Amino acid sequence: MLEPILLEAHSDTPLVELDKEKGIFRFEGRSLPEDVIKFYTPIQNWFAEYCANPNKETAIHFNLEYFNSSTARIIVKMLIGLEEVRQKGESEVSITWHYRTNDEVMLERGMELKSVLDIPFEMVEG
Repeated sequence: MLEPILLEAHSDTPLVELDKEKGIFRFEGRSLPEDVIKFYTPIQNWFAEYCANPNKETAIHFNLEYFNSSTARIIVKMLIGLEEVRQKGESEVSITWHYRTNDEVMLERGMELKSVLDIPFEMVEG
């Protein structure tokens, strides 16, 4: 069984909640960890295992205030794995990208991700 991950947010790392059984997949806060590989490797491993046996529906929620370029590369890698799962018809994958009103940077980051992925992508301002 795939064990849930719950990492509390800190000043430089986001809240990460991944729970296959409950269908919860969310990232919130700021992501600029000092060692991005160390922080994200367990999360990437979790997603790799999840993609081997995904839920029928996978709805990921991002509510990030900021993330660095190293985080961006990791997010894209994780989402490409889910894109493949979706293309095989193994899971209905969707992404909800939350961004604050007037936060042009996070709006643009979300739009960039949306443009490179073949996954239903909802932009939510608020």
